[in-house]
Order: sequence, then structure tokens, then C-alpha cells
Amino acid sequence: MKIALASLLVLLAACAYVPVDVESDATARTGGRTWTWLPRSPVARGEAAFAVIDERVRAAIERDLAARRFKKVEKERPDYLITYYAALDKPIASDAITYAAGVPASAKFVASYPQGSLVIDVLDAKTGKLIWRGVGRRVFSADQTPEDRKQRIDDAVASVVDEFAPS
Repeated sequence: MKIALASLLVLLAACAYVPVDVESDATARTGGRTWTWLPRSPVARGEAAFAVIDERVRAAIERDLAARRFKKVEKERPDYLITYYAALDKPIASDAITYAAGVPASAKFVASYPQGSLVIDVLDAKTGKLIWRGVGRRVFSADQTPEDRKQRIDDAVASVVDEFAPS
């Protein structure tokens, strides 16, 4: 019985694992605690299920940042601007998600982020410069049930946000 329970726990932990890659700017100012969404059009526009995915990803990011004592602000100037990109049915070319202020100096050149990736970007609100990028791999797949997709989004966001702001 104990062996079966231990095996089940290992299996459940493995299901929640989301591989994460991080790029960051070591010279960027850190320590801010306020943020807001970067206004932008979603990369995954045209995907029929995107509205549901957008709602789930945003809710997960807001929940996980709040759990780490980050405050979402609407009227005051934030420390950070946050956005995300979902590679639902095809890869996302990295040049499709560059910013006028550039990418982190330490960023590795990546031609694209593979299908199934969730990219979360953190920009310095004062400069508009991308200071941190976390990429969750194997988040989205065509054969997911809505429940599986919701759980995978929650797991991915938790893994990525934990890299940005460990609890």
C-alpha cells in the first residue's frame, strides 16, 4: 500500500512539472512590487478558444503574483508591465515579440518558441525595457480536455512566476 501511494505521488508530481527557461537582465532594477498588464493584442488572435485561454492565463498570473505579495495597480504608475504569449497551434517567432526598448542583454538568441509554449514577459514600466522572460514548455496541446488545459495553465504559470518571484 505504501509503495502504491508513493508511486501515485511521484506520478502526480511529474504531471504538474512544467519545464521553464528564463532570460533576464542582471543590470535591471528589481525590488518593485506593483504591476499592471501591458496593453497589446494577443499573438494567438484568431484561435477560437483564445478568449477562454486568455481569461485563464490572466487569472493564474494575477493569483500567483498576488500570492507573492505583488500588487496589481490600475491608476498609479506600476514598477512592472506584464504580458504573455501563447503558442497554441504553431510556434511563435521571437521577432514577433520584441519590444522597442530591446531584450535582456543576457538573452540567448532564440528563433522561435515551440508550439505549446507559454511566454511571460516582465518589462520595466519606466523604460519599457524587457527585463525578464519566462517560458513554460509543453503547456498547450490539441488533445487536452478543458480541465486538463486549465490545470496545465495553472501549473505552467506557477512554475514560471516562481522563477520570477520565488515564494
